[in-house]
Parts: sequence; C-alpha cells; structure tokens
Amino acid sequence: MVRFSVYSRLAVAILFAAAAAADTADKGQTTDDSQVCTTDANGHQVCYPRLFNATDEFQVVRPGQDLPPGLHVQIDMSSGERLAKLMTPESGKDLAIAAVPDDKPAGPSKEHSRQRGFGSGYKPAAAEGFQARIDLVVELATSMDRSQTDLLHSTLLAIEDLVHDTRYADELIHGSKGAVSLLRLSDANAKWPATIRQLASVVLGAALQNNPKAQESLFADGALPLFIDNVVCETDARALGKHVFALSALVRGNNQALAEFAGERLRSLRAPLTVVGDRRVRDLVEVRVVRLVEDVLNSELRPDFQESAEEMKKVFATSASAWCGELADRLRKELVESSSEYYERPLAYAHALQVLRSQYPDECSISSELQHLAQNKVTQIGNDESATDYRQALSELV
Repeated sequence: MVRFSVYSRLAVAILFAAAAAADTADKGQTTDDSQVCTTDANGHQVCYPRLFNATDEFQVVRPGQDLPPGLHVQIDMSSGERLAKLMTPESGKDLAIAAVPDDKPAGPSKEHSRQRGFGSGYKPAAAEGFQARIDLVVELATSMDRSQTDLLHSTLLAIEDLVHDTRYADELIHGSKGAVSLLRLSDANAKWPATIRQLASVVLGAALQNNPKAQESLFADGALPLFIDNVVCETDARALGKHVFALSALVRGNNQALAEFAGERLRSLRAPLTVVGDRRVRDLVEVRVVRLVEDVLNSELRPDFQESAEEMKKVFATSASAWCGELADRLRKELVESSSEYYERPLAYAHALQVLRSQYPDECSISSELQHLAQNKVTQIGNDESATDYRQALSELV
C-alpha cells in the first residue's frame, strides 16, 4: 500500500502516481437536477438552486452552483467565499477573478444537458481543461515557483468551483498527483502565501466533503497525519480555519479515520493555537476546532460506527475525559475573565461540555464551582437577545 510519510514531505510527490483512476459517479447529494443539496456544519441538509441567480448586487455563490457567462466574480478573502453579480461597464474595469467572456458561445443549457443524460459528454465551460489545471498546480507545487502565485491562485479557484461535484473530485483525488500537491501547498513550512495555503485546503475539503470514496482513498494512503500537521503548524488564522475544514471533511463519516483520529491525535488539538490575525477570526477558528472535537466524540453522529470492542470504547472515553477537562478550564476562564459580548467561543465550550457530560458521565462531570459561575453568567446576561443560545447552553450545565 502506498503510504504518506509524516517525516519526509519531499517524498510525498510520488505517492499518488500509482493510484488507480476511479469511476466517475453522479453527485450523491443531489436530489433534484435543478438543486444542489449538501450538509451543513450541524448535519442538516441544505438545498439551493443549482444555477446561480445573478442580480446587480454581489451575492455569495454557494458550493456546486453553476455560473452563467458574463458575471463579475470576486472572492472575499476574509471568509473564502466567492461573490458574483451581473457585469456592468464599471465592474469590468477591476475584476478580482476573470469572468467568463460574453463573446464565447454559451453552449447548451445545463437543463438541456441533463435531459440528454450524463453520458452525453457535456461539461460546463469552466470544466474544459480541468486536468490541465491540475497539472499546472502539480507543476507549480513541485517547482516551488512563487513568482506564479497569481496564476496559482486563480487556478485553485477554478478547481474549487468544480470539485464540489464528485466527478471532478474523484479525478482530482484518484487520477493525478493533485491531492499530494495540494497538501504541499497547504503546508505552512513550505512558505507559500497564506492565501494559497488557505485555498489549497479549501479545494481539499470541497473534494472530500460527502465523498466517501475520496475520503477512503486519502486515508488509506496515510494522509491523516499531514492534515493534522497543517492544523498544528499553521500560524495564519484564516488559513488555519480552512485546514480545520479540510481535516473535518476527511474524518467525518469515515469510520476508519475516526478510529485513528479519536485517540492521541484528537487530544493533541488541545494545544493552544499559535496563530496571528484578527481576534475575531482567531475566536471563530477555535470554535471550529471545538465543534470538530464535539462531532468526533458525539456517538449520535456516528451511528454506523462499531464500538463493541472495549479498546475503542476506551479510546473515545479517554479523549472525552481529556477534552472535558480542557473545555471546563476554558469556559471557567471565559466566565471569570472575559467581558466580551461575542459569545460564539464560550457557547461552543458550553455546548460541547454538555454533549460530553451526557454521553460520557463517568469521564465528564461539571464541578460545583463551574456550575456556580455558569448560573451567575445566566443571571448577568439576563434577557439579552443576542445571548439566547449561550444562556440556554449555560443553563443546561447548571
């Protein structure tokens, strides 16, 4: 079996060369040809139109949506989201990302192509040259040519737009050195700009999300330690948030990955984050980490996982105990020291604590001191409408 080496990142470029090309598959999360359905961070199904409906104002382009030609498209680097609106003479002067030109034939409509069937060979305009884009990413990642950062940036954006569709995700993961190149680009030690590291992990996460075949392939090749290294070694807050997203996409729903990740690797994420960036962004990144931990340890989110073996029960229980103590310490510090009106971070602590206490009562108990502090905070925030969820989470701990 081909294996990733945790210690030699220079060797990883050859590891996927022997990977077999996977059969293309219809997008599993699509329930209607006119819609894209996916799962949000809370496990709820969310559906929206497949064809982006442009207006005169910038709107967020949802994952998997098709863009009609002639739009002004840009990326919000604070969130990583793509935005698009109708092209105007003014907007054409300052494009952040090249729009599809109006003078190119639009080709048959997506609806018409679906009526003809997947086997017709139709691809959206952006899909033409998909493999060439992957090859370019591989070349630039291997050569470490940072003079081509702008080209690399736009190429990663184009790939990310397509890999929400499992057909292109499988082509990226199975059919080339694309995955290993993305891991190289997302590695903070390789000194690529933070925006490149961020985008590389966005592409990986998008390709892995709700894609069991891709998850199993990367995990079988030993990629999990590299995903964790990216989280542990990152110094930029926004890039770190995307690394957490990619790691989450690799392990969620993948029982083998969960079994390996739930032990010492999960406990290693308790180390304080050493990142720079806006305080608000750093807080939100920490929330992402806590939510990932909560989801991994929440047995209700792994209904097919076989925990009959006593050894695996001990693994989950040990990690639950370690994280229970860590979260209790963090929440206690928030309740004693913080006067911030932003409640996302302490809310994440309180909610995760309640989940762990309910599922691991022997390993996770709430001290009377922490209960007292929580009760005082509930009284303090009173009827503050912005603190409704936080107040409820604290009340459940008392």
